[in-house]
Amino acid sequence: MPPLRRTISFFLLPAFLCLASAGCRSNRDLVEAELRSKDRDLHCMRDELDRSVAFTESLRREVCALRGISPSHLTPEGASQTYGVTTVTLGRGTGGYDVEAGPGDEALQVVVEPKDPDGHTIKAPGTVEVQALEISKEGLKSPISSWTVSPDQLRRSWKSGLLSTGYSLILPWQMWPSSEKVRVVVRFKLEDGRLFEADKDVTVRVAPEHKRFMPPADGTTTPELVPPPKAFDPPQPRPWPGPVPNSGWSDQPLSQTGGKQLHRAAASPLAGAAEILRPTVRSP
Repeated sequence: MPPLRRTISFFLLPAFLCLASAGCRSNRDLVEAELRSKDRDLHCMRDELDRSVAFTESLRREVCALRGISPSHLTPEGASQTYGVTTVTLGRGTGGYDVEAGPGDEALQVVVEPKDPDGHTIKAPGTVEVQALEISKEGLKSPISSWTVSPDQLRRSWKSGLLSTGYSLILPWQMWPSSEKVRVVVRFKLEDGRLFEADKDVTVRVAPEHKRFMPPADGTTTPELVPPPKAFDPPQPRPWPGPVPNSGWSDQPLSQTGGKQLHRAAASPLAGAAEILRPTVRSP
């Protein structure tokens, strides 16, 4: 290699390295500046969220104070009047209901859950209309029963449990289903006129035809809710009939009778009818 070219290469290599390091430093500074900007934006968003939560809590306490309700002891009825219903769903207990532990389901159980804006179930007063549609194997739907539950009946059916909380309605069939697939449609009407609707496909047990009882001919619109089954009553013990009459056999153990079971002579009406005497010798 000529000396001139070698000298140029000697000076260009350090210059190239300096430019490369300057470019890397510049890119690193840009990345760090972007991260600092994102961090400031995150802190601003957190502050805005905290202010929104505090403002919502203050509004809730103000509403509770105006209505005379303690925020820490808010009942389902108070929650329904304070926050209102935004949606209605059908609980997990919705489906067939076996009343008498028979071969099929004699009624339909519907669990109605009114929800507030936070998704909590609240005891909102209103009227419920339930319609059951049988789904055939071809996918055709045909109505088989419909019920209207009054606000008074709805209020008495409220249940609060570990698995589900809401209005638990047990409605006897007006027409027995012949298919296991049934669609349940519920319309929940509040006292202020708002209407909510929910539906769900359930599976029921079809009872044999000879086990089906016909509903009353004058089918009323207000159903009689089926009460829950009574608790099982264990059988009561029968009184002791008393000692068993003497059968003539000794009740002593064999160890006291010398290994023989003694028989007690029972009194007989033929006692003395026959007698064994000593033999006598007749003279010729």
